[in-house]
Amino acid sequence: MSYLAIARKYRPATFQEVVGQEHVTRTLKNAIESNRIHHAYLFCGTRGVGKTTIARALAKGLNCVEGPTAEPCGVCPSCQGVTLGNNPDLIEIDGASNNSVDDIRSLRETVGYAPNMGRYKVYLIDEVHMLSKAAFNALLKTLEAPPPHVIFLFATTEPDKIIDTILSRVQRFDFKRIPAEAVAKRLAEIAKNEGASVSEASLRAIARCGEGSMRDAQSLLDKVISFGGPGEITDAQVSETLGLIDRSLLHRMVEGLCTGNAAMCLDVIEQVYGYGYELTQFTTELLEILRHATFLRMAPEVHRHVDLSEDEVALLGELLRDVSPDVLTRQFTALLEVHEQIARSQRPRIVLDMAVARLTDIRPAAPVGQLIARLEALEGRLRKQGGGGGASGGGPSHSRRSSAPARRSPTTRRASGTSTKKPPAPAPAPPKAAPVPAPPRPPTDATEASLQESKNRPPEAQPTGIDALRLAFASLDGELASLREATLTQRPNDLLIELPGGRALAMAQQQLDNERLQAVIEAHMDAKQPVVLQAIRGTGTREETQQTDANDLLRDPAVRRIVTGLRAKILEVQDLADTPESNEP
Repeated sequence: MSYLAIARKYRPATFQEVVGQEHVTRTLKNAIESNRIHHAYLFCGTRGVGKTTIARALAKGLNCVEGPTAEPCGVCPSCQGVTLGNNPDLIEIDGASNNSVDDIRSLRETVGYAPNMGRYKVYLIDEVHMLSKAAFNALLKTLEAPPPHVIFLFATTEPDKIIDTILSRVQRFDFKRIPAEAVAKRLAEIAKNEGASVSEASLRAIARCGEGSMRDAQSLLDKVISFGGPGEITDAQVSETLGLIDRSLLHRMVEGLCTGNAAMCLDVIEQVYGYGYELTQFTTELLEILRHATFLRMAPEVHRHVDLSEDEVALLGELLRDVSPDVLTRQFTALLEVHEQIARSQRPRIVLDMAVARLTDIRPAAPVGQLIARLEALEGRLRKQGGGGGASGGGPSHSRRSSAPARRSPTTRRASGTSTKKPPAPAPAPPKAAPVPAPPRPPTDATEASLQESKNRPPEAQPTGIDALRLAFASLDGELASLREATLTQRPNDLLIELPGGRALAMAQQQLDNERLQAVIEAHMDAKQPVVLQAIRGTGTREETQQTDANDLLRDPAVRRIVTGLRAKILEVQDLADTPESNEP
């Protein structure tokens, strides 16, 4: 006898043997037992999930000598005829090659004849979506009211191509993809019967390659057994037969990504490329294992969605003990982009090599709530430092960074070389061009009173220029509300806006290019002037204070000419009196 393929040899003969379609088999069994058999059924689903198998099992149960029954005997002439494919009461039609009106006309001419040996004449039309529209319309009348001894069974992988008038006349069953776990269990039984020993990890790999199709998985198992022969079949042989990436390489790649070991990742890529594997296949399997790894680092109830063997689950759990799900999620997202780039690139090896630098540099990100809490704590400390002198009831603060009027300008401080042991030199006079800073904005109540007073003045007495702009700033709202507390000073070459350092300054910095803010400034100033935003001295962070000092230095024409000529940027301003060298006699 010629060899029979595993997919045909182990094809289910009854409802009980079908795997993964309990919602269909249970409904049909109950319909037979309660004598509620419909005249037409439509079975929809992807390839290899049991559509034709269940249709034959239904035909066998309807015409069994002990039936109609949900458990046919399998030995009577009718059951044997269905199994061998020669039962005259089961007419199987290929819809792809019999899709014309003439084919349907021939079918209609035969439906009136009684069954040869059973109770029903069953018409099984496979790939029914291939029928032409005219053929569907020719079938409508017969399908709506067939003879009582006729049952129609339709099977299709594309139900959306079937016209609605047909769908409304049938009972539709949507077949699911068979879970990989159920497929692997069935493959283990078949491998044992065939005398082959295949590990659980390899059986799961075969099941995953089947993509929910039992027939595809059985065909792959047939191929593996042919390659490895009877007896024990190793995981390496299975991977080689199916063209899969060695799992150890994937595990090393994941370990290198999570530990930031770029050398390990590049070594793995070198081996994968040397073995001749497609890099798109490598990234596909790497994406899959990153998905499983992420689920393993989440809550225990998510672990049931991980389709890996127990040994591999334990191995990944050990590798990823200190890795957060956030890191794995961001690595997955980045790798998905790399996978798409590799698929389009003519130099995929270079793309993957360069992606290692990006993937290994991903580190845990601090939670947003934690960052906000730290910012608020820092803002609180800065407010205490900025207002400490006034709050204590004493005089003004004598800190070196105080905003007292006698504070030396950065230019003067850098030019100063006197020792702290000598009597302090008198403070130099301010530059002639330096304007007098505007006084701080009055309290809110006073500001509102000023606004109301301004509205009551006649047009000729309304404030103009910088005074009008201060009143306009006091009434800002929405995203510009942080600028209400600003102190405005009109200088010869720019407009200075000063705010307390920290959050208020950061929020205002984001609104400098706001069109509404620019319109307010241009409406009250004679000419468009550059805007300089900086922290009020004594209230900003070290970086904000440095920026304020840099802005003051750039007001000196000589400094500005040097910086512009060198295309440089002032990074730090240091008082020479603060250096150890300046304290030497």
